[in-house]
Amino acid sequence: MHPFLRHQRRRYTIFVIEQLTPEEFNRGALLNIGVRKAAKVAAYSCSIFHDVDLLPEDDKMIYGCEDHPVHLSAKSVTLNFS
Repeated sequence: MHPFLRHQRRRYTIFVIEQLTPEEFNRGALLNIGVRKAAKVAAYSCSIFHDVDLLPEDDKMIYGCEDHPVHLSAKSVTLNFS
């Protein structure tokens, strides 16, 4: 992610939020916790949520915030990727 974001000349901070407890996985709760943790570090005006196993395929995927929600991973290759 770092080379990709640097190439786009983005100012960014990456937070890795993981569930360590054996309870049932709750992605929504993890995202909410991530936002709360990030808010304690700085007053971010933009949040982009990203699974660690779905990296951008090229620089055409612009990482930034619009005035409305954007789904950055609408199309992706998930099987037989090399």
